[in-house]
Amino acid sequence: MNEFKKTLLITLNFPPAVGGEQVYYYNFAKNLPPDKIVVLSQTQINSATFDDEQEFPIIRKNLINIPSGPWPTTIAGVIKLAASVKWLSLISNVKKLVADHNIELIASGQILPLGTLALLYKKIYKVPYIFFAHGLDIMLPQQFMRKKKILKKVIAQADGIIANSHYTFDELVALGADPKKIIVAYPCPAILPHLAKTNDISTLINQNDLTGKKILLTVGRLVERKGHDMVIKALPKIIAQIPNVIYLIAGDGPQKNELKSLVDKLGLNTKVKFLGALASEAIAELYQMCDLFIMPNRQLSNGDVEGFGIVFLEANMFGKPVIGGKNGGVIEAIIDGKTGLLVNPTNLDEIANASIKLLSDTAYAERLGLQGLERASNEFDWQIQTAKIKNFIGNL
Repeated sequence: MNEFKKTLLITLNFPPAVGGEQVYYYNFAKNLPPDKIVVLSQTQINSATFDDEQEFPIIRKNLINIPSGPWPTTIAGVIKLAASVKWLSLISNVKKLVADHNIELIASGQILPLGTLALLYKKIYKVPYIFFAHGLDIMLPQQFMRKKKILKKVIAQADGIIANSHYTFDELVALGADPKKIIVAYPCPAILPHLAKTNDISTLINQNDLTGKKILLTVGRLVERKGHDMVIKALPKIIAQIPNVIYLIAGDGPQKNELKSLVDKLGLNTKVKFLGALASEAIAELYQMCDLFIMPNRQLSNGDVEGFGIVFLEANMFGKPVIGGKNGGVIEAIIDGKTGLLVNPTNLDEIANASIKLLSDTAYAERLGLQGLERASNEFDWQIQTAKIKNFIGNL
């Protein structure tokens, strides 16, 4: 391995904001030598305390015009994000940071729009760059000819690419990436059993009348690709076999009202509970108390897809079996028949039958959950995954 290049990570997603990408980039940064990494990210409320606790420097700037609500995970969101970037300020900040910190490598957290800046910087100042790819970020822009053209240029000129799954790896190669320049470094569970508190679990059970219930759980944003609607539609068949089942939904998002209307239409108000967006500790408690985690994710016609699916491994870390859609990177997050079950996400019978099987055959469900726990513990560890990245960057 060559001497490690001093790296500037530029990302719009970084803690203390909550999310999968935020956790990924934080673990990437904190597992590098602290004198070899500088982070440039968006200014956040109350980020100063978090930044002061880190061993590596974090520079906060107003990189974008903050929207009134969360970014939509749609094509419109991609356009909105690109239009919001303060390009002149960003270019000026990067130029100063590269000079002040003797930066030798730029790591772009978002292929668009930030990868465009990395590409231009390489052409003008000869500073090499890598970028991270998560699936959705390379699929949605392909709906636009101009954005796809820029996407392919950023991919072609990159000195290295870090993909979150082999699914994303294959999509990058289809867009012209050199497979020798890509590594796969999986995201790892961030919500772990030690976060769950017994007293709070008891409170949740009492507040939601869950005593004696078989609990189905989904954790994730309320967006179409997650498949909440398919679980709700499959519930009547599940209830016919498992009368004491109840479906808990943790998360918020644009489909909330539509999903609630579907529950009303099917007369399932006593069987489905919307818990809203929750803190990590509360989610840990839900993982601990559920019998089965389910998210029948599907790929949408616009390319929107689950790039990996860390929630399945989080549920496995609690020894719980999982059900996911047979598409995208989820086929790597779940080993079908060993750590959970993969289903056709558009087939209600498959979703219902898989749920009934795992809720009724407790020995089988426990075996899948324990095998999932063993795999998640042994393979999906941040030190293991970031070691791949360190070795990769060290050999650029």
